[in-house]
Amino acid sequence: MKISIDRIKKEKKVVLEYEDEQFQNKAQREATKGPLRLKLVLSLIDNANVRIKGEVEGEFLLICDRCCDKFLQHKEIRFDEIFELEKKEITERMIYLDNKIKDIVLTSFPIKILCDENCKGICLGCGVNLNKNKCKCG
Repeated sequence: MKISIDRIKKEKKVVLEYEDEQFQNKAQREATKGPLRLKLVLSLIDNANVRIKGEVEGEFLLICDRCCDKFLQHKEIRFDEIFELEKKEITERMIYLDNKIKDIVLTSFPIKILCDENCKGICLGCGVNLNKNKCKCG
């Protein structure tokens, strides 16, 4: 998704509501089950910075860092960020939102994603998921 810098200058604030499919069916840690729903308000801070305030909502298909199981998590991400415009955006007079939204989504997750706070993980010896089975090592 892209939006004209001139439109934002003219309207002062631009409100956008749309669905974003950039994470859908991806082979990455933070893929989504369906499209993300976005509600954004864009305004220019100056000629080199844009403020994006809004909300991203969707169902994320995550992988637990302890047991490696996939699980689904509904997430609502509220944010208010200022982004420095890239040279390409300034030259073309267009703001490219996809990478900015990707940054917001990816930084909203903790470093270690867990299916449950009490996840037991996998046995380092036999590889069994300790949430589902007893260890076969001993």
